[in-house]
Amino acid sequence: MNTLFFSCLSMLWLILDCAQAQPCFHVTLPEGAKEFREPAKLSFVFPQRSPIPPGFSIFHNGENLALSGPACFLLELDIVRHVGLLGKFLGEPGGSGSLVELEGSDITLDLKGHALRSNRASTAIGAGVWGILQKPKNRHYSFKNGTIDVGGIGISMTGWQYSGESHNYRPGPHQVNMAIDWYGPNFREFGDTNILLENLTIKSGGLAAYLIGRNNIIRHCHIEVEGHEAIALFGANNQLIDNDIVIKRSRPRPSEPYQPPARLNIGSYYSEYAAIWIRDAPGLIIRGNKITIEGLFNAKEAILLINSPNVVIENNEVSGADRLYTALDEQSSAHARDNRKRFGKWPDSESH
Repeated sequence: MNTLFFSCLSMLWLILDCAQAQPCFHVTLPEGAKEFREPAKLSFVFPQRSPIPPGFSIFHNGENLALSGPACFLLELDIVRHVGLLGKFLGEPGGSGSLVELEGSDITLDLKGHALRSNRASTAIGAGVWGILQKPKNRHYSFKNGTIDVGGIGISMTGWQYSGESHNYRPGPHQVNMAIDWYGPNFREFGDTNILLENLTIKSGGLAAYLIGRNNIIRHCHIEVEGHEAIALFGANNQLIDNDIVIKRSRPRPSEPYQPPARLNIGSYYSEYAAIWIRDAPGLIIRGNKITIEGLFNAKEAILLINSPNVVIENNEVSGADRLYTALDEQSSAHARDNRKRFGKWPDSESH
């Protein structure tokens, strides 16, 4: 990296944001620096509109942007990590982990119109919230005002039963006691995680958002997913409000998941998939969204419900699916009303 490049980067400084009553950091780099460790570990970033050299990586010796709370962070530039074919073959530094890793509670990340972009990272923003009953590990996260463009998952805030497992995993019999201890009966009593996604454009290859815990909100976002599933929400009192969600289905349909032998009692996987995956989420609200599923053929359903009674699905425009929603068990039910399709209206429903 030459001196001219670093001269384009401004100094990181600390201010007090009285409105939020917490320290607020402008995320940039000091001139000439490759890494800044307080409060963030960050290797290379590009100011907006700067050219991106082929094979460039913001990772350096495995570091990513690691933010610790409580604090708010204001992004003053785009963070870009594109790796060309030669870079992949030679092995760019830093692996394929998250672009941004969070630790601690009470973190606001305001992109301020900037972007997180990568064709390699598995996740754009990641943290372990765990969602444990009454004592989530990390909570009170807010992400807003910018673009996330990643080949993997956009924002992933997960916990035990799902750590290292996909959202369609269901634990085996020997895990039930731990699940009840951590999450309460039937997995429904997650702790309050209070995650807000607002005014974001999220473009992803995998799930745009994978959130576990209570009182999480996704609102006023534009979401485009290359695969078949856009959002997975686990926990009571979550809300999906006034979003524009496009499922492009430009990737092959998910393959049938490998099912471990039942005698091992280590769990299995649901084979169904849909644009919106709702699980262990009594009373969740899906309202005012436009959900468009594209492809040569209609999807079977737009929304899947698992262990989720009394989900509210109202005033949405949903096209490209044969069914508005499907309940995969007797515990799940929906109050569906005033939902529109491309031509006409979806039937109202107060049952499974």
